[in-house]
Formats: sequence, structure tokens, C-alpha cells
Amino acid sequence: MNPEKPNRPKVSITEHPSHVPLSKSKKLVAIANKHPTGLSQSPPAVKAELSTGLKSEFELALHHAQQLIDTRINDIMHSLPQGKRNKLFSFRFGSVEAIKALELTTAFKKLDLNAQHINLRVLKSVNYHGDSL
Repeated sequence: MNPEKPNRPKVSITEHPSHVPLSKSKKLVAIANKHPTGLSQSPPAVKAELSTGLKSEFELALHHAQQLIDTRINDIMHSLPQGKRNKLFSFRFGSVEAIKALELTTAFKKLDLNAQHINLRVLKSVNYHGDSL
């Protein structure tokens, strides 16, 4: 007594490539880069470089200040909604270029950064790029 198997049509599944390339869509890239827990990955931490005797104290302090400012700007940007990051950041702090044009002490105050480990006396009246104001 074998029950008869009903004749079912066979189904074939084929995948179609997406209409939008992954490199052209911010949303698709964000979905692809999601962490397995559902939370997006935090931006990579800035690695401290070993200082050699070749750089001056000014260059080392400027490089460290640039890293702190870049890290803070990236942290703030990643906390804002992706589509409105630049606009919301500029409402609160001004544009990124304007912050980098400010004197470093003013930029640190505006971004609420702790400058205890940086010799700001060496960087007095200097902007992010090392140009004197």
C-alpha cells in the first residue's frame, strides 16, 4: 500500500543581481557592514604611533591634536543619522572645514575635547593644518 504522490511542478530558484550596484548605495553598504548582533561597528580606533627622535615637539603635538580632532568628529558623525550627518553637524558645530580653520584651543573647546596630554603652548595660534593665524 503505497500512497500515490501527487504530481507537483518542480520549482527552480534563480537569483537576480540587484539593480543598484553595492558601491553606489549607502544603504546597501550599511546593511552589508552591519555587525552580526545588529549593531553597526564602531569606527576603528586611532592607533598611537611610536615617536621617533626625527620629529620636532611641534610636529608631534600637532599630529596628536589632529588625531584627537579627527576621532571626535568621526564619533560625532557616526552618532548622527546617516542621511543628515553633515547638516546636523554643521548646525551644532559649524562645518568641518570651519573647525579645522579655527585655532586649535578654540577647536578643542568647541568639540569638548580634553587637551591635558597635548602641549598647547607649542601649538599657540596654530590651526589644524599647522598654519599660524
